Amino acid sequence: MASTNLLRRSRLFAAVVASIAAGCSAGADPAASTTSAGPGGTGGDGGSGQGSGGGEGGSEAPGVGPGAGGGLPAIGNLLGRVVAPEGTIPISGALVYLTDEPPGPVPEGAFCDNCVEVGSSTSYTFSRADGSFDLPATRTGGQYIITQKGQFRRVRPIEVQGGDQGVPLDQTTFPGRTDKAAGDDIPDMAVVVGAWDDIGDSLTKLGIQEYTTIESSFSDLTVREDFLSSAEAMKAHHIVFLPCSGSTGTDCNDFTADQGDVQTAVRDFVQAGGKLYVTDYSYEFIRRPFPPFFTFNQATSETGSACLSGSYTAPATVLDTPMREWLAAQNIVNFAVEANWTMIDAVSPQTVPDPEGGTHLVEPKVWVEAQVGASHPATVSFDYGCGRGLFSTYHTEGGGGSALLPQELALLYVLLEVGVCLAPPPPPPN
Repeated sequence: MASTNLLRRSRLFAAVVASIAAGCSAGADPAASTTSAGPGGTGGDGGSGQGSGGGEGGSEAPGVGPGAGGGLPAIGNLLGRVVAPEGTIPISGALVYLTDEPPGPVPEGAFCDNCVEVGSSTSYTFSRADGSFDLPATRTGGQYIITQKGQFRRVRPIEVQGGDQGVPLDQTTFPGRTDKAAGDDIPDMAVVVGAWDDIGDSLTKLGIQEYTTIESSFSDLTVREDFLSSAEAMKAHHIVFLPCSGSTGTDCNDFTADQGDVQTAVRDFVQAGGKLYVTDYSYEFIRRPFPPFFTFNQATSETGSACLSGSYTAPATVLDTPMREWLAAQNIVNFAVEANWTMIDAVSPQTVPDPEGGTHLVEPKVWVEAQVGASHPATVSFDYGCGRGLFSTYHTEGGGGSALLPQELALLYVLLEVGVCLAPPPPPPN
């Protein structure tokens, strides 16, 4: 369908942007050196000293307390909104800042992200749940306005004036494809096509125009298996999607996940900083390569044993507060997750590699629960090394249709949140 194609390392909120030399970070403002402020998101969720499998953007609420560079008085404010590539969906927790020079390039492929360091010379803020932002400026004249979350980044020149100044929406709309000459970056994404769950359709509806498709016929899975057994092939991408399922197309026995070289390659990809997004019947790509973060309903040692014979739709409870506020800003309060084909009974902390080469305890993050009698985790993530794994029990696209389902919007939110860098929450800007 389509073609191939930033805050210092710390706790866990894994990453999708690169290992940078000697404290310099991808896209960092060269003059910035003091406060770590993530590329739209603030790293981990505070936590308890243990790792966290995803974050709530820290204790700093997006959009609160913009920082004026150097403690200088603001001479005006840039007012605008950050929206998704399709042009209307708000983006919360995006980092918006001003610099004199364009930031450095976003590294290619999976890497261990060091975040953008926003220091005393940089004016910055975060977008609110409705995508709006209020960015103080300390001087007038030609500058660059950078809008970023994870590897989604837009860089545009702007002539800053005194007083309140509206920023045209097209300057802070996330791009749908990478065009470095124009100042646009998106994550390098690969979709490993499965028998069901057309994630590519969801990406297209979100306005994402560029990703790699790894596709095999279900009578010959060679292309799929070659890709998944090669850590180097996967590491060429920031995100790999493994939607349901790579079996024959008529069952749940995706034996590719049983292959030792596949498990090793998938693990190496995530540990190096890659993000692995898996849905329903492809759950073995989470269960086999990684420690037992999740207890799947009815699972035995047999491959495919946790696949349900029929799907279920269930009322959803959003546990992540910023995500809940973001959905509410779009008038989504009560909704159901559709087309669930697996069920998680419990999540468990596990000791895993950390970004510095040691180990630590990671608590999986539950973003959304499905109410099926009891509460069952439905959208979950965990950190591993420099990267992160994600899993949902339901189809992303929920059965198709032209309108975006709430669960497809949840894909965009989680996709952005898990892409933010490894960092503790920054202090509130002064």
